Amino acid sequence: MIWCSGWELASAVSNAGGLGLIGAGSMHPETLLTHIKKCKAATGKPFGVNVPLLYPQTDELMEIIINEGVKIVFTSAGNPKKYTGMLKEKGITVVHVVANKKFALKAAEAGVDAIVAEGFEAGGHNGYEETTTMVMIPMIREVTGIPLIAAGGIGSGKAMFAAMALGADGIQAGSVFAAAQESSAHLNFKNKIVESGDGNTHLVLKKLVPVRLIENPFYEKVKEAEAAGADKDTLARLLGKGRAKKGMFEGDTTEGELEAGQVSVLIRQIKPVAEIMNNLITDFNRTAQKVSGWRF
Repeated sequence: MIWCSGWELASAVSNAGGLGLIGAGSMHPETLLTHIKKCKAATGKPFGVNVPLLYPQTDELMEIIINEGVKIVFTSAGNPKKYTGMLKEKGITVVHVVANKKFALKAAEAGVDAIVAEGFEAGGHNGYEETTTMVMIPMIREVTGIPLIAAGGIGSGKAMFAAMALGADGIQAGSVFAAAQESSAHLNFKNKIVESGDGNTHLVLKKLVPVRLIENPFYEKVKEAEAAGADKDTLARLLGKGRAKKGMFEGDTTEGELEAGQVSVLIRQIKPVAEIMNNLITDFNRTAQKVSGWRF
């Protein structure tokens, strides 16, 4: 959710009954501080911060989170052992994002309070194994008893119900909120999500870090380079710097990265968060009622 989930989206989700997360992956320390302060002013409900662990300023981000009294941290893209103990000593709930069973076990061993298991349908950075959410959730549920949050391909109450039927205790949704009115993403990017059709997102750049992108001219360049056998260094040069910001935050739908999940095909309007949340819960309850009498 980099470039999409600032204080406005996070506070709106929390105010609507979810757990809003500020996406710190696209933020310098001073930017994160501003977003945390604004989020605290905009909601009295709990919210958290997602911190990818692959960035050089992670120590500074964690220091700000602790000093500002944030109570929930989601970590991703790195070893959870490095920060989990320190955060928990400060009374912070720690959740780590994984894409396979091996790292789910490592996260549990590190002492995290919960795991997000993200299937291959998800947008943005993804797992090498390409395991779907429907397979991932029961697989990880079998090997750990800590709270399990399903992610990837979830944009409706029906999908939420299905994930919980498979063993999840809750869900994390991304793309449906990236296209919300309160998202900090550029309108051009939101429109590309809404316009996305069946088969319009693809997992690419597996020689670097797998990432799911919406089709656009930049994606076509990546596809051509990979088909020609481009090595890791060539792909890194093609990716360059700032592609995600260019596409999702600045709205360059030609040369920017447009990271979104397969569920984009089901997102047909840009809606306010309150309406999205209401639709999720209403659809979940309607689905639960529908299946309650099923017997075989």
